[in-house]
Amino acid sequence: MEIVWWLLATLVSSVLAVWFVVYPRIINDATWYGFFSERMYLYAFPPFFAAAAFYSMREASRGFGHVWPDWFAQVTIGVTGLLMILGLLAALGMPVPPFLTPKWVRERRKQDREERRRRREAKKSAKEDEAVANEG
Repeated sequence: MEIVWWLLATLVSSVLAVWFVVYPRIINDATWYGFFSERMYLYAFPPFFAAAAFYSMREASRGFGHVWPDWFAQVTIGVTGLLMILGLLAALGMPVPPFLTPKWVRERRKQDREERRRRREAKKSAKEDEAVANEG
């Protein structure tokens, strides 16, 4: 019965890993943009579910009597563990290469930066106008 649970975990975590990689790239906008959940969806969830998929695959194959070679288990779990650490750092705000972020997110972030710059400049010019009016 334990093998069934590991196979189910393998299936679910594999589907979720693929979903969290593909879904943000096929949509044009999301309600989670601009919140902490954006970074979780883009950077933390995919490697977590990939690691869960590899671990559950390893345990399911062990249940069938086939043990992964040590080097293969170390490489797969090690690589996905490293990706999880990098995903967590990216979720906490570390800059990531542009190819890891969907195009619509990059474009929207650029628009947001331009809007913040415009607001700062408008606020600065309003303060300068106020200072000139107070002097005169």
